[in-house]
Amino acid sequence: MPAEVEKAVDKRAGMAAVGNLNDFVKYQLAQGLEHDGARTAGVGAEMAVGMTVAQQLMAQPGGGSAALDVLTPAEAAKVLGVPEKDVVASLEAGDLKGKRIGSQWRVTRTAIDQFLR
Repeated sequence: MPAEVEKAVDKRAGMAAVGNLNDFVKYQLAQGLEHDGARTAGVGAEMAVGMTVAQQLMAQPGGGSAALDVLTPAEAAKVLGVPEKDVVASLEAGDLKGKRIGSQWRVTRTAIDQFLR
């Protein structure tokens, strides 16, 4: 078999051994560390944090519908009618509740509603 096909077969076999997405991310991180070293570790950590936030959102009352209401600071700024920098400042001050994923913020519509009360 060509080398590319062997790699694809090996990767598919490795993925078949993975039972869930969290384990898959760990697998990919380990594979990436072999090739890219520490740079991949940062990407893997951001992915893991993002998955954790998604799992927490899914566990909230209403389940998956909450995940559809996750906004970037720019989107939140449009909803609030303010500049994006004001949203980021409120997030950093803790006035507006959000989650930082790596270097990026995410805000739920529920958090915006609570902020406005």
